[in-house]
Amino acid sequence: MGQDFSIRLRSLDELFWPYDARAVADRQLNADVRWAMLDEWDRVRATGPDVLTLVVPESERAGTDEHAVVTAIRRSLREASGPLRRIDPLTRQEKIAFWLGIFFWFLSIFLATAIDQASTDVLASTVSQGIVLVGWVALWPPASRVLTEVLPHYFNRRRIAQFAELPVRFQWVGAVA
Repeated sequence: MGQDFSIRLRSLDELFWPYDARAVADRQLNADVRWAMLDEWDRVRATGPDVLTLVVPESERAGTDEHAVVTAIRRSLREASGPLRRIDPLTRQEKIAFWLGIFFWFLSIFLATAIDQASTDVLASTVSQGIVLVGWVALWPPASRVLTEVLPHYFNRRRIAQFAELPVRFQWVGAVA
């Protein structure tokens, strides 16, 4: 047994998405908790920890179904070790923004090309380039998701799978700071 692989919680509610009203066993881990677990795993994995310890206030012990919490953690981590769309699918708003961004980008290229072919004037060329620039700006949200969420998740999936099946132990403490 190596270093302790543990996370400290002020409440078990911190484990899950705040608006998730499903039964505890069916809830999804909060993304911040997944990243905290991943960071902690990277810190201790070389020492071969054999259990994930949740440090939780004693005051929550009576109302906690430990089996349901462990089930939710394992299921959520298994899903997180797969494609991002399983654990964090795009919302309707994000899907609409994605397709509108792509549509506007193609439209801006079409308009800029039409302006460039219709005139060789410097002002027309400047307007054309401005339209293309606005088209690229429309792609920022989809590109941002790919660069800051999809690609990092792709490279972290194997690490998450390494600790997804570890036994979970509860350490009940008087007060968690």
